[in-house]
Amino acid sequence: MDMSDWAKHSDYPTMAAAGFQHPITFNIYAVDHTNPAPAVGALLGTVTQTFLIPWRPEADLTCAGGTAWRAADNACYNGFAFSIEFDLRSLNLTLPNEVIFGIAYNTNTWGANPIGLNGPYESLNVGLVSAPPSPSVGVNVEADALFWNTMTPANYSDGGAGGIGTFRRDDNWTPYSPAVRLNAFTPATAAASCKNGGWQTLSRGNGSTFTNQGDCVSYATNGK
Repeated sequence: MDMSDWAKHSDYPTMAAAGFQHPITFNIYAVDHTNPAPAVGALLGTVTQTFLIPWRPEADLTCAGGTAWRAADNACYNGFAFSIEFDLRSLNLTLPNEVIFGIAYNTNTWGANPIGLNGPYESLNVGLVSAPPSPSVGVNVEADALFWNTMTPANYSDGGAGGIGTFRRDDNWTPYSPAVRLNAFTPATAAASCKNGGWQTLSRGNGSTFTNQGDCVSYATNGK
């Protein structure tokens, strides 16, 4: 998934030049269909990993306002986009047809356990993409909606009528969607499924992948 960091190293000179380390959590929930609109159901799995967050480049005074930085495409940006990757294979999850995912991390005053100190994590954001491509497998069942948690009523399309400070559904997000890609693997149970490139989308029961077709066939046949 893509994140966007607005923090500059010059604001935190005592920290490493490569960036700062910060834990980020990926949650997967079931979908509750008991109400007219989909809602967050039971938590199915969670994983927290610590990532190196790269600094945003320093400001370029030739950019409008003098606070943004200029990229190789000659455009000016306030944030620096970078990717992180969560590994959920150790959870050994069998997921339902529909899921809701959430990204969470702590900052000075926000998060499940606020840190209580100012830091560069105050400038860390989840990335969005405009008009994302259709999934190669599955569908985005609500392209106009996402689930998030904000304390600002006006940030919700309903003005906060459905509650604030809670992880819930919100609409009117077209053309934007979270910049996230999910890769799912299916355990190999039949040797035939490994053929014609099938081994590339299959895995062992523990989520580990195969190096070639023969490796897949051996596992499907002998369990190792």
